[in-house]
Amino acid sequence: MTIQEFVEADEYVDTYRKDCDWKGFTVYEIYAKADEGACIGYPQFALEKDDNIRRTTFEETLAIMDATTHSDDE
Repeated sequence: MTIQEFVEADEYVDTYRKDCDWKGFTVYEIYAKADEGACIGYPQFALEKDDNIRRTTFEETLAIMDATTHSDDE
């Protein structure tokens, strides 16, 4: 399955963008185009590895956010 097929099959999201690589997965941020720019809740990610794609768990979402967010103060 491709990320495009994953998004097309999902009833809640219709847009994606490649975010990063994390622990051997390609990470895509997934969202509804109508909600683009909204800052409500946590981001939604899909993980792709070996042609398999799934949504992240809450714990994985937090770990991805932690791994990819860097403060200028550090």
